Amino acid sequence: MEIKNLKKAASRILRAIKNKERIILYGDADLDGVTSAIILKESIKNLGGEVRTVYFPDRETDGYGLNLKALDILKKEAPALLILLDCGISNFQEIESAKKIGFDVMIIDHHETLDKLPTAKIIVDPKQPKDDYPFKVLATAGIIFKLFEILFKKRISENLKDGFLELVALATIADMMP
Repeated sequence: MEIKNLKKAASRILRAIKNKERIILYGDADLDGVTSAIILKESIKNLGGEVRTVYFPDRETDGYGLNLKALDILKKEAPALLILLDCGISNFQEIESAKKIGFDVMIIDHHETLDKLPTAKIIVDPKQPKDDYPFKVLATAGIIFKLFEILFKKRISENLKDGFLELVALATIADMMP
């Protein structure tokens, strides 16, 4: 059993790499968001892709999650695949704005969902409705590690896997997840 939409996310990332699309990673500025961005950026690089920009908002001035100030800065990169890491599940208006700018939005998050979901093309969150994945309390870095396993299939080097698992452990502890 796997997290809902995880294979769709992997497929979309592989398509972006193959087509040399711009890829932007937008992570929460905590350790879970930062390690998620590191793991995904290194995965994309090891698959022959390039991440154009990695952006972390300043929580004190920008608040939590995707924000309009950041979109104004990032709009010069559109069109692009914009992957939100450890945020986005509650950014309804901002995701609509991102889509109008020309971003294809993917959310990979672990936070509680609200009564409805944003209109991102792909949402990976084990807490979303109709996700039967039994372990709902992964940190986002844990979800990204599972994505990494799908992206690489059997071609995972032990060194890379062990390094990523160390980051997942740090993110899990820092986010106080079980």
